[in-house]
Parts: sequence; C-alpha cells; structure tokens
Amino acid sequence: MKIGFSLLCLWGFLFTSNMTFAEVSSDFQNISTKDQQNSREPDSHLDQRINRLEESMKTLEDKMEETVQIFESRFEEMMKALETKLGHNQEQSAQKQEVRVAAENVQDQMSSGVKTLAINPEETEDISSLDEREVGAAEGRVDKKIQSLEESIKDLQNRNTIMDMTEEVRRVQEYVCKNGHVFSTGAEDKKCPTCGLKQKARDQFKLFKFARRESVSERIEAAIDEAFEKRVLIGASGTGILQQILSSEKEEKGFASGSFDLLFITKPLLYTTFFIDLEAIGGNGPDELLGSFSGLNDDSGSLQDDDGVDRVSVREVWLQSYLFDQKLRLVGGKIDLTNYFDHNAIANDETTQFITGAFVNNPTLEVPDNGPGLVVFFDTMKGPNFGFGLQSADNSGTNITDDIYAIAQIGYRSYGFFGREGNWRIWGRINGEKDDNKGFGVSMDQNLTTRLTAFARYGANEEEEENAAIASAWSLGLRYRSPFFSRVNDEIALAFGRLDIVDGGEESVAELYYKFQFNKHTSITPNIQTLIDPAGVDSEGTSVLAGIRTQIEF
Repeated sequence: MKIGFSLLCLWGFLFTSNMTFAEVSSDFQNISTKDQQNSREPDSHLDQRINRLEESMKTLEDKMEETVQIFESRFEEMMKALETKLGHNQEQSAQKQEVRVAAENVQDQMSSGVKTLAINPEETEDISSLDEREVGAAEGRVDKKIQSLEESIKDLQNRNTIMDMTEEVRRVQEYVCKNGHVFSTGAEDKKCPTCGLKQKARDQFKLFKFARRESVSERIEAAIDEAFEKRVLIGASGTGILQQILSSEKEEKGFASGSFDLLFITKPLLYTTFFIDLEAIGGNGPDELLGSFSGLNDDSGSLQDDDGVDRVSVREVWLQSYLFDQKLRLVGGKIDLTNYFDHNAIANDETTQFITGAFVNNPTLEVPDNGPGLVVFFDTMKGPNFGFGLQSADNSGTNITDDIYAIAQIGYRSYGFFGREGNWRIWGRINGEKDDNKGFGVSMDQNLTTRLTAFARYGANEEEEENAAIASAWSLGLRYRSPFFSRVNDEIALAFGRLDIVDGGEESVAELYYKFQFNKHTSITPNIQTLIDPAGVDSEGTSVLAGIRTQIEF
C-alpha cells in the first residue's frame, strides 16, 4: 500500500511539472503571436517582449525548484517505507527497481518538458519584415536565455538523482521490559507502554541501509562524537550551607560552611573513564558545639591551614573500566568506598539530599578517609549484583598493604512491589585499622508510587569501646517528588534515625527539607533538624536547627 501510494505521489508531481511546462509554452506562443502582429514596431518593443520571455523563464525556474524539493522529500519518505516494509533482499531489489524506473520517468518527463520550451523556427519566420540583423540579434538573445535555463534545469535534475545505497553496522540504544517489549525510545515514566513494567536501556548492533549522502553526514557526526569523547570534560560544583541553632541548652549561634569541587573526566579507551576530583572545604558545622555523633553537616570539615589559608585536596583520582558487556566494573585509584557500598537512591548525597551524616551513610560503615583502593562490581542486569572493595587506611601510599579495610556487598534490584523498582543491599566489612573490627548492615530504597520513595538502613558493630564508638544505627525516611503541579522538579523529604552508643547512650536525629530546583544547575534547600539526647555531651536536651543550602553545579 505504501509503495503504491508513493508512486501515485510521483505521478502527481509529474502532472504538476507538465502543467508548469504548459504554462511557459503558452507564454512563448503568446509572445510569438504578438511578434507577428507588431512586426514593424521599433527595436525597443522587441526588447520588451524578450524581457517578458526572461520573466517567464525565471517563473519556470522557481516552479521547477519547488517541484524538485517536493520530489526529494517524497522520495526520502518512500525509501524509508521500503526499508521498513521489505523483508527479503529479492523483494527489496524488485521494488527499489520500480522506484528507480519511476524516478527515471519523472526525469524524462522533466527533460521533455524543457524541450517544449524550444522556439519553433516557423514561428519566427513571420518576422521577415524586420531587418535581418535585428531578427538575428533577437534570436541570439533568446537562444542564450534558453540555453541558460536548460543548464539550470539539468543542475536541478542532478540534485534529484537517486543516490547509491550503502550499509553500515551501528550501535543503537533500545528500551526493553521483562516481557521482551522493545522500543526505540524510552517512556517518560520509564515504564513499558504495553505492559507497564520497568524499562531498561540496552545497546544493540544493527545493520542499516541508507543513501551515500546520509552516510557521509553520519560519518562526520560520528567523527565529531568520537573527538568529543576524547576531550577532557571539566565540571564544577559549589555548595554553601548556613545553619542557625534555634533552640538548645548550648549557645544559640550560627554556622557557615562551603565546599567547592573541580571535576575532570575523560575517556582514554572504550568503556574506560579517568576521573579527578579536586576539593576545598571551609567551616566545621555545629557538631562539635552540640556534641552530636550523627553529623549535622556532612559537607563540613575545614581543609584550612592553621593560619586560615584554604587548602585544596585531591579527593578522588581513579580509572574505571567496564568488561563483559558492561556487566563487570573495575575501579582503581584513590577512591571513596561510599560511592559503591551502602548506596541509596534518596539518601546518599549531602549536597543534594539530606545533609545529616547519619542519613548519607550508615554510621557503622566506618570507612576510612579516601585512599588507595580497588573495587570490583558485577551486575547481572537481571536483578542480582555483587561488589567487593579494598582500601588502605594509609593515604600517603607508603604502606598500603597494612590496615586494610575490606567490604563485600550483595544487592538485588526488584520489581516485585506492584512492578515498581526497589533496591535491596546487605554488606559486611572488616576494618584492619581498628584491630579487624567487624560490622554488617542493610540498605534499601523502594518506589511506592511514581513520586513517593521510601528508604531504610540498619547497621551493627562489634561492641568494643576501644575499636568502635557506635554499636548500632538505623534510619528510615520518605521522599516525595513534584509536590506541586507548578514545581515538577522540586522534592520534599523527611527522615528519622537513632544511634546506639557503645557506652550505653542513645542519640536520635530527624531532618525535614524542601528542595527548590530552579534548573538543572541550581537548587536552594531550606531544612529543619532536630537533635535529641546528643551522645557527645552529658545532656538529655533537644536542639533544633534551621538551615539553608545552595547548590550550583555545571
């Protein structure tokens, strides 16, 4: 049906082109008739008639350009229809031949239409009463114009020539659900339009056939993409936090802190990334004053020298590679283990989510400061995933084999809760820096609705005062996205947690924040924090803090 309709469109264009040629031919006849009636007019009148002929030629050229453009557009649509419809090479050859024949017929008709523009010599013989030199000059001017017009039409016909077909294998991204429904584009809600299950992106290699001109443009675009991937991308992130103690047994004072990260990313090889993070931090937050173990500002921790001069540190430097269809990930260098273990979708980043440290990572995880390490992570892409990490507590690199921190994690990505994504993780670790103190924990995040997500954590340590300060810790919370119709990128979140101290004390903390996301680069987040029975001081009081965080990244 599509092929027949396309051929019908081609003959329609041919009919339109013939009408155009007929109109121009009529102009020639009218001019010839007027020449016979006014054979003895002055030479200036002959010039006027020739000018009218030139205008007619210009009209033909404009209409020819429009017709060719329409033909090119319809021809491309017809070729796409052929690529989709034809399933066998023999059928492709036969039907593409029909298209070529139709196109050649169109060109022949276009050429024959041009030929009708030629002036019949018999129509010019009646101008015999004029001087032979005047007639010869007029015919020469007309012939030159017709020759120029024919050359223009040939150029248009060359532009309309069917291009050679070529084949290339390309990598394309598809979106597939568990039931095997495949789509070329992902749904906005990341759910299969057919069955409603979660969609996952995957890469496939497919054979494409297209015109040579398109092949050249695609190769240019691919070369640009390749050059772009080899570039060093630079990003920056700045966070500023103001906190004010509203109610406490301690001094009610304000605190300011800020951090700045400069990021460098490049891809030296396929599926390989080299990453550098340079960081500067100023301000220590309210924990020391209030005696909190929860970490009321996890983005604080001044890097200033004793004389108050800011210092820049190399926070992370690592090389990451993917193997076995991107299922196996290897990371080596100066790393942050919290990027890979005890991860959580809604409570894992102090610059964009909760700022309380007890909600960023489990306090019993007790990872050392960033240092030399190695991470191996394997994701089956079917639910289960496994990770193992090693890190040295010696950041200087002089004795990296002593005091090793080791951690292992098993995770599972599930869609069992009404088809909504959930991630469940269990980890165990051993801390060589603290006499091989052992601990374990669990972490989960589960989508309850399209906009509502819940999280929970629990962790426990070996209860030895000399090797651990926190015996166990748990936390849970909710995040709600797009709370208002006019603020689709905003989110509001609430969390509560408790720490059991090794010496018998307990500390509770809660946080509520609302994030105004103005664009993909800027957000402002006011929050309220409540600290109950801080474990670091002999007090059973409650402290309330108000704060605001500004985050800019690009």
